[in-house]
Amino acid sequence: MYISYFYVSFIPWRLATAGPDILNDVALVENLETTKKTASEIEAKAIEAKMTATKIDEARESYRPVATRASLLYFILNDLNKINMLYQFSLKAFNTVFQNAIRFAEPANALSKRVVNLIDSVTYLVFTYTSRGLFENDKLIFLCQLTLQISIQMKEVDSFEVDFLLRFPYIPDLTSPVDFLSDVSWGGIKYLSRMENFRNLDHDIDGAEKRWRKFVESETPEREKFPQEWKNKTAFQKLCIMRCLRLDRMIYAIRYFVEEKLGTKFMQFRMQPFEKSYEETSAITPVFFILSPGVDPLKDVEKLGKRLGFTFDAQNFHNISLGQGQEPIAENMIEVSAREGHWVILQNIHLVQNWLPNLEKKIEQLSEEPHENYRLYISAEPSHDPHSSIIPQVIAKSFKYRLFNIILNILPHV
Repeated sequence: MYISYFYVSFIPWRLATAGPDILNDVALVENLETTKKTASEIEAKAIEAKMTATKIDEARESYRPVATRASLLYFILNDLNKINMLYQFSLKAFNTVFQNAIRFAEPANALSKRVVNLIDSVTYLVFTYTSRGLFENDKLIFLCQLTLQISIQMKEVDSFEVDFLLRFPYIPDLTSPVDFLSDVSWGGIKYLSRMENFRNLDHDIDGAEKRWRKFVESETPEREKFPQEWKNKTAFQKLCIMRCLRLDRMIYAIRYFVEEKLGTKFMQFRMQPFEKSYEETSAITPVFFILSPGVDPLKDVEKLGKRLGFTFDAQNFHNISLGQGQEPIAENMIEVSAREGHWVILQNIHLVQNWLPNLEKKIEQLSEEPHENYRLYISAEPSHDPHSSIIPQVIAKSFKYRLFNIILNILPHV
């Protein structure tokens, strides 16, 4: 701004007031030379800044596939509450997982390989983080949704094929020409045969009955080679055909589809021990257990606490079963523990739903500067209604937006 003012004000004024022999005005000549040099430097820096901005834009575009995948994953997580309102995942928690994925991604010299490694790391870490908070029965649904959405984003599947798999439209009132397929299954084959990628599927099944019978009657058809040229179809297209032929094997076929698209590690993932989850907790990160009949995860808390020096005998480990007027005791114990660095377990909070807003306020108040050793563990039974949480929305919202990284250790049904 100073140079600009100098240009438009001082130099024109000096030129206008200079004597007849401008060249003898040493100060004016020096100022002109300085201005010319400065202008050249500014121009060079402007060109350099433009080149730098171009490089930044190129780098940004190179990493855009990573951001695109991360965005997709977050919105998949955001939709999980349609399965069960307990499934709440905050953006801050997701950002933490995303940053860890960047840190743990395999290094690579080539940019293209680096991007691939980042996408793989983000996808797998989000998957493992999310799976820890899902009921066993919902994990395959999540995996299927994850694989399908990734395939759609990468334009590897056709929208009409996706619609067929999800809705299974079929032509009614048909009689199957082969005895190893029901009339409904044959109606599905006929409908599928209308699509470009499945032309003549019905004729091939009818014309090569023995080969297709052997395939359909296999114990594990999802792992067998499809007859004729159908073995060259994509994994998803094979899934559509399997939907018609062996509905009873669809769970296994989906597993195989996921394994083929995302890799074996997604199917071999097992719930990590509580000690590993504990490493991700903090004094402002409560651990919320959803209980299943016959399973007591709090034993793991007691076991780990004993190993780390938190016990009943040491009076730094407190277990409170809520109900029957225990709420004031719980509030006081949380306050003391946050100040002195104790562990607190609040059991069965589903029995005191009217008190939960008070719990929310207490947790929020103590999240400012708690003792670094303080931990809060909460347990509750799951709601029988999959569309309503056992926790009032105000608490779920608090957990979602303020505590930013709740670990949902949801144990499988037994």
